Amino acid sequence: MRKKHIDKILDVQGLPCPTPTVMTGNTLRDMKKGMTLQVITNDMTTKESIPSLCAKEGYELFEVREENGLIYYFVSK
Repeated sequence: MRKKHIDKILDVQGLPCPTPTVMTGNTLRDMKKGMTLQVITNDMTTKESIPSLCAKEGYELFEVREENGLIYYFVSK
């Protein structure tokens, strides 16, 4: 699988629910179509809320990775 270019990184480590998801939605809304956002969080509630946000808003969540207590989301607008 070819890696997509990351246009913006949103680091929301340490922020409690619902802040990571709200900030992800706001950031994606401000980005241009076709751009890719990487979100870094340690909030486990985002495992449901960020995929739900993407499905609702029509964003492509193309990769989710967990490493060392962090969750990395890769989303294309």
